[in-house]
Amino acid sequence: MSGRIVQMSPRVLDIGDAASYLAMSVGTFRTQVLPHVRQIVLSARRRGYLVSDLDRWIDQQAGGGTELPASANPWDMMS
Repeated sequence: MSGRIVQMSPRVLDIGDAASYLAMSVGTFRTQVLPHVRQIVLSARRRGYLVSDLDRWIDQQAGGGTELPASANPWDMMS
């Protein structure tokens, strides 16, 4: 081991951190972002959100970036 400290950025954020990452409240995140990003099941009661999906969403809001897949929201597939 080299004794170096490596700082890693998380790939998945919980709802509070995801909202903070996008500089908005959790309520705004739920209404504006949640319908457009994938939810990752972290445990029976916790969900997470991929940083890459959040980045794509904010890029779309800024008028650039790539499209999220049509099936990004797993609830859309339940019918």
